[in-house]
Amino acid sequence: MHYILIIYNINDICNHMNVYIETHGCKLNIADSQKISKDFLSSGFNISEDINKSEIFVLNSCTVTKSADKKARNRLRSIKKNHPNIHLIATGCYPQRNKEEVLELGIVDTIIKNEEKDNFIKIISEKFPVNNKVENNYGVESILLGRTRASIAIQKGCNQICSYCIVPKVRGPENSIEPKEIINQINYLESKGCKEVVLTGTQLGTYGFDLKNYNLYKLLKEILSNTKILRLRLSSVQPHEFNEDLLSLWNHDNFKKRLCPHFHIPLQSGSDKILKSMRRKYTTFQFTEITKKIKSSIKNSSITTDLIVGFPDESEVDHINTKNLLKNSNITEVHVFPYSIRPGTTAFYLDNKIQPSIITKRAKEIREISNKLKMKHLLSLINSEQNVLWENSKSNSGYTENYSYFSLSNNEMSLPNSSISKVKVKSIENENLIGFISK
Repeated sequence: MHYILIIYNINDICNHMNVYIETHGCKLNIADSQKISKDFLSSGFNISEDINKSEIFVLNSCTVTKSADKKARNRLRSIKKNHPNIHLIATGCYPQRNKEEVLELGIVDTIIKNEEKDNFIKIISEKFPVNNKVENNYGVESILLGRTRASIAIQKGCNQICSYCIVPKVRGPENSIEPKEIINQINYLESKGCKEVVLTGTQLGTYGFDLKNYNLYKLLKEILSNTKILRLRLSSVQPHEFNEDLLSLWNHDNFKKRLCPHFHIPLQSGSDKILKSMRRKYTTFQFTEITKKIKSSIKNSSITTDLIVGFPDESEVDHINTKNLLKNSNITEVHVFPYSIRPGTTAFYLDNKIQPSIITKRAKEIREISNKLKMKHLLSLINSEQNVLWENSKSNSGYTENYSYFSLSNNEMSLPNSSISKVKVKSIENENLIGFISK
């Protein structure tokens, strides 16, 4: 009998392991996941699009609502049931908020809290040998985890402490990332072929408060002056955080073609009484005024918002005021969140909780208004020309600069021959813009 001795280099084995990364929640989590993917790639791992061919599964979780926690638990259980040999990693806001609850599931192999994400690969290296000197010729598609645009965190944490929000407890205090580091990240991604960057964080409007004589306006101006990225997008800024300097950039001769005219401005409630109870720092008047100003002064702009329905002590009058504000607003679409009780927030202790059936009814009414607002906006774009960033090299759909989804007509004979194309909008189907590539 003959025996063949095969000697493997353990680094070669581990450094070609496939990692599948799944992200729940906000754009900051997307930014974190994209950074994690880059760290894995830089250490020789492969980022996989097929969980069936992966040895490691990373769930970057959310905890903003009870349903987000439930979604994370269900997903972790499903992965372990269907892939019992996979190494299961739970990270993000859910284990940051309640690591013990994640441990009690009894199925997670590694837990990495938000505060440990910067040491992600160092932690993984304790489980798997890592070769940090490996040369891995990966493309931007692997870094972005199948997305077209990159999300880059410009700050993390929040000092505002809204009464309903658990984020300050799972993200910590505000911390602005140095401009040079942000610009270096953008230039690196652009060199890899990335065409659009979304600047994200928990509290963008106060960026730079902890830096010397710096703010969001100066950061945008510096990015646009020192990078060649084709499209730059902001994720979210509150109504009172806009000023003339900041808005002027969207009409600046050298910058307006690169700054996407889509603004996400959270409202949360159309009642000043409820906003005060939420500890928001703006009024409904400020919200209405800034949305009017943006729509009147910035061409092709769109505005989306967030709204919490059923906050404690929200009366029927408060709800009606919210509906009336939205109906008469310049909003394009509303992201509706039924109020979720979060232990650890001050709203947890408020009286006059709203019955779940009433919250469900009110949320449905707000979504109906949102659908009408969205259709009104899409109709206004018919016969307009837009620039679309295609989802991939073989795609016939993507997002316009004002964040409307566009698909080529079935009658269009040619596919895009560039990452971004000018298109002509001709119709609407299933709440998507339909049209042709402009000749």
